[in-house]
Amino acid sequence: MATMTTFEDLGSSRVVTLRGEVDAFTAPALRLELARLIESATVSTFVIDLTEVTFLDSSALGAFVGALRLLRKRGATLRVVEPQGSAARIFAHTGLDEVLELYPTRELAVKNGESG
Repeated sequence: MATMTTFEDLGSSRVVTLRGEVDAFTAPALRLELARLIESATVSTFVIDLTEVTFLDSSALGAFVGALRLLRKRGATLRVVEPQGSAARIFAHTGLDEVLELYPTRELAVKNGESG
Protein backbone atom coordinates (compact mmCIF):
# COMPACT_ATOMS: atom_id res chain seq x y z
CA MET A 1 0.00 0.00 0.00
CA ALA A 2 1.34 3.43 -0.91
CA THR A 3 1.82 6.21 1.60
CA MET A 4 -0.78 8.95 1.57
CA THR A 5 0.15 12.40 2.80
CA THR A 6 -2.16 15.18 3.93
CA PHE A 7 -1.30 18.36 5.76
CA GLU A 8 -2.91 21.20 7.66
CA ASP A 9 -1.59 24.30 9.38
CA LEU A 10 -2.66 24.68 13.00
CA GLY A 11 -1.41 27.94 14.49
CA SER A 12 2.38 27.85 14.44
CA SER A 13 2.46 24.16 13.45
CA ARG A 14 2.20 22.35 10.13
CA VAL A 15 0.85 18.84 10.70
CA VAL A 16 1.63 16.23 8.06
CA THR A 17 -0.32 12.99 8.36
CA LEU A 18 1.03 9.81 6.79
CA ARG A 19 -0.98 6.65 6.21
CA GLY A 20 -0.08 3.15 5.13
CA GLU A 21 3.44 1.85 4.61
CA VAL A 22 6.62 3.92 4.42
CA ASP A 23 9.37 1.78 2.95
CA ALA A 24 12.08 1.74 0.29
CA PHE A 25 9.41 1.98 -2.41
CA THR A 26 7.52 4.99 -0.99
CA ALA A 27 10.28 6.84 0.90
CA PRO A 28 11.85 8.66 -2.11
CA ALA A 29 8.54 10.32 -2.98
CA LEU A 30 7.92 11.05 0.70
CA ARG A 31 11.32 12.72 1.01
CA LEU A 32 10.46 15.04 -1.90
CA GLU A 33 6.99 15.76 -0.54
CA LEU A 34 8.32 16.59 2.93
CA ALA A 35 10.93 18.93 1.42
CA ARG A 36 8.21 20.68 -0.60
CA LEU A 37 5.97 21.04 2.46
CA ILE A 38 8.85 22.37 4.55
CA GLU A 39 9.89 24.91 1.92
CA SER A 40 6.33 26.21 1.55
CA ALA A 41 5.68 26.42 5.30
CA THR A 42 5.75 29.62 7.34
CA VAL A 43 5.47 27.81 10.68
CA SER A 44 8.01 27.22 13.42
CA THR A 45 6.98 23.63 14.18
CA PHE A 46 6.56 20.74 11.78
CA VAL A 47 4.66 17.70 13.07
CA ILE A 48 4.74 14.34 11.28
CA ASP A 49 1.78 12.25 12.45
CA LEU A 50 2.44 8.52 12.06
CA THR A 51 -0.57 7.20 13.97
CA GLU A 52 -2.05 5.73 10.77
CA VAL A 53 1.21 4.24 9.51
CA THR A 54 1.26 0.45 9.50
CA PHE A 55 4.92 -0.15 8.57
CA LEU A 56 8.19 1.81 8.69
CA ASP A 57 11.67 0.80 7.56
CA SER A 58 15.05 2.52 7.55
CA SER A 59 14.18 4.35 4.32
CA ALA A 60 11.36 6.09 6.17
CA LEU A 61 13.70 7.06 8.97
CA GLY A 62 16.08 8.54 6.41
CA ALA A 63 13.26 10.71 5.08
CA PHE A 64 12.49 11.93 8.61
CA VAL A 65 16.15 12.72 9.34
CA GLY A 66 16.34 14.60 6.03
CA ALA A 67 13.30 16.63 7.08
CA LEU A 68 14.91 17.31 10.46
CA ARG A 69 18.02 18.70 8.75
CA LEU A 70 15.99 20.97 6.48
CA LEU A 71 13.96 22.25 9.42
CA ARG A 72 17.04 22.96 11.54
CA LYS A 73 18.48 25.06 8.69
CA ARG A 74 15.28 27.13 8.86
CA GLY A 75 15.34 27.40 12.66
CA ALA A 76 12.22 25.24 12.91
CA THR A 77 11.42 22.19 15.02
CA LEU A 78 10.35 18.66 14.05
CA ARG A 79 8.00 16.65 16.24
CA VAL A 80 6.92 13.10 15.40
CA VAL A 81 3.70 11.46 16.58
CA GLU A 82 4.58 7.81 17.07
CA PRO A 83 2.86 5.05 15.12
CA GLN A 84 0.74 2.50 16.95
CA GLY A 85 1.87 -1.02 17.74
CA SER A 86 5.07 -2.65 16.57
CA ALA A 87 5.91 0.08 14.05
CA ALA A 88 6.90 2.33 16.96
CA ARG A 89 9.77 0.07 18.00
CA ILE A 90 11.99 1.13 15.09
CA PHE A 91 12.73 4.45 16.81
CA ALA A 92 14.14 2.77 19.92
CA HIS A 93 15.97 0.09 17.93
CA THR A 94 17.79 2.69 15.86
CA GLY A 95 18.40 5.24 18.62
CA LEU A 96 16.33 7.86 16.84
CA ASP A 97 14.15 8.15 19.93
CA GLU A 98 17.13 10.12 21.30
CA VAL A 99 17.32 12.38 18.22
CA LEU A 100 13.69 13.01 17.29
CA GLU A 101 11.08 14.61 19.53
CA LEU A 102 8.51 11.80 19.82
CA TYR A 103 4.95 12.28 21.10
CA PRO A 104 2.19 9.78 21.81
CA THR A 105 -0.56 12.00 20.30
CA ARG A 106 -0.99 14.72 17.73
CA GLU A 107 -2.58 16.96 20.34
CA LEU A 108 0.51 16.86 22.58
CA ALA A 109 2.87 17.48 19.66
CA VAL A 110 0.89 20.51 18.50
CA LYS A 111 0.39 21.83 22.03
CA ASN A 112 4.11 21.60 22.71
CA GLY A 113 4.71 23.41 19.41
CA GLU A 114 2.41 26.23 20.49
CA SER A 115 4.37 26.78 23.69
CA GLY A 116 7.79 26.45 22.09
